Amino acid sequence: MQVFKDLQGLQSAMNTLHILNGDATLNVFLKTEIAGETLVWRELLSEGPVTKTDLWATRLPWVCENFGANALDYQQMVVAEADKLQHLNADQPLLLWFEFDLVCQINLIYILSLLKKQRNVFLICPASFKDLPNFRGLGELNPTQLASLMGTKVRLQESDLQLASKMWDLYVENNPDQIAYRLNSDFGTLALLKPALTAHLLRFPSPVSNLNHIEEVLLKIIKTGVYEQQKIYSLFWETEPIFGMTDLQIDLYLKQLAAKGYFRLSDLN
Repeated sequence: MQVFKDLQGLQSAMNTLHILNGDATLNVFLKTEIAGETLVWRELLSEGPVTKTDLWATRLPWVCENFGANALDYQQMVVAEADKLQHLNADQPLLLWFEFDLVCQINLIYILSLLKKQRNVFLICPASFKDLPNFRGLGELNPTQLASLMGTKVRLQESDLQLASKMWDLYVENNPDQIAYRLNSDFGTLALLKPALTAHLLRFPSPVSNLNHIEEVLLKIIKTGVYEQQKIYSLFWETEPIFGMTDLQIDLYLKQLAAKGYFRLSDLN
């Protein structure tokens, strides 16, 4: 009986845990024949307050207020899922499925900052996909296409995990000068983090207009006479895929512009 339990424990330790970047990817992943367990990341750490301590206590009220989330759902769907990262076997293979955009890259460096003791961390992170010129994310692939990405996985080294942890610390500190300075470094395997953080710097207000890049793009769209929100989303996504923003995030920026008096929210439809 003890031998059986030991074998069960060994098998559990060796099962790959696939850390997926959201439910859209999960929906496709479950239709593949890829073996292993799954953990779904459902937070948007690129938007709103972040801290080095008490992260979930800080995030919960902000997400509920700004994204209309339910506190209980947040605890069950986000916090409980993320808490699995605190209880991993150090030798368990981990395969992270993330994307090139700012949303995914900020989530990624936070997760990697928690995995510094892990010895088998792998990453799949495509910046493009053959025959999909407007590739935006893993969730738009079919099961065969998603499974084909298994051949692109790369093993992350200790130096990659250390870099991710350092960049997460700088992101939390919210110092654009320090982030800009680090952009001169070699990001190695995490090369897609560099353009994402470059985009992040565009979210700081311009000293000339007092608007950030996202606000300027949205205001330009509106000034062309577009007030239909779905159309605004589409036009923004066409030119600014690097931000990886959801419609909920874009709505936050539209509210900021309205609060600054550029238009009335009631003008949108």
